[in-house]
Order: sequence, then structure tokens, then C-alpha cells
Amino acid sequence: MGRLDGKVIILTAAAQGIGQAAALAFAREGAKVIATDINESKLQELEKYPGIQTRVLDVTKRKQIDQFANEVERLDVLFNVAGFVHHGTVLDCEEKDWDFSMNLNVRSMYLMIKAFLPRMLAQKSGNIINMSSAASSVKGGSVSFRGLRCSYTHIIKSSAFGNRHSRDYNFKY
Repeated sequence: MGRLDGKVIILTAAAQGIGQAAALAFAREGAKVIATDINESKLQELEKYPGIQTRVLDVTKRKQIDQFANEVERLDVLFNVAGFVHHGTVLDCEEKDWDFSMNLNVRSMYLMIKAFLPRMLAQKSGNIINMSSAASSVKGGSVSFRGLRCSYTHIIKSSAFGNRHSRDYNFKY
């Protein structure tokens, strides 16, 4: 028996890196993991592990997210891992790079929360984990990375404390 037996966890950016490691760890603890990513070939590598089901999902596309959310009957954890780091200073970061970073790192988190929070409210339970980094608070580093990660913190706080249901369901960040 694992610590997560019976729990349903939706995970973004699960095909590699932190997302893949988290998917494997959650499955080892008995969770039913729905691992999502845009990289279908890398995502398929997870299908050989018990407890992991995969789904190709572009977290920058609201229509795909909403369709996916309508298909999910229950979830206990939404883990937003998707992200991209543009390296360099503000002078190195073109507007298209900034827009891409904002869309993937911040807007996708908003879209996922907006799509899945109503289900959690209806269940009167659920957890949302948004991956961030302490590196966003350290001197130096990429302007887009630091700026985007600070946005994460405020989205998390707003989701937990700015929601009119937060008192009823003991939301925390």
C-alpha cells in the first residue's frame, strides 16, 4: 500500500525531467497518474509503468484543456509542471520569446486551474501544485525566468486566497 493509493493525479510536462520523475514517484506510491505532454513519443515511454496513463495535451490550448477536463471524472491533485526558460538578459529576450514564455509558464497554469478547479470544488477536495523555483528570487538569471516565476507565486496565492470558496475548503498555498 502506497501513500497515494486511490488518488488521481493530473500532471503536465510529464514526458521528461521533473514532470517524468514526479509521475514515476506518484505511480510508485499507488496513484493513478494521468501524465500529459505535447511530446507524444517521449510520453509513450511512461506507458510501460503501472498506474500511468498518458495523454497528449498542449497546455497552451484552452480548447484542448477544456475537452480534457470534461473527460476527467475525478482528480485529487493537479500538478502544473510545464515551463520554459529563455536564457539571457532583457536585451537578449525578443518579444516573441517573452510571449512564448508567458503563454507556456503563466497562461497555461491559469488555464489548467480554471478548467480543473470547478471539479475540485464540486468534490469539496483537491490539491493544486504549481512548480516554481527559488532561482526566481536569486540575483542574476534570465529576465523572463525570474519574471515568470514571480507571476507563479501570485497566481498560486490568488487561487488559494482570492477564491470565494477558500474558506469553505481550506485552500492553502
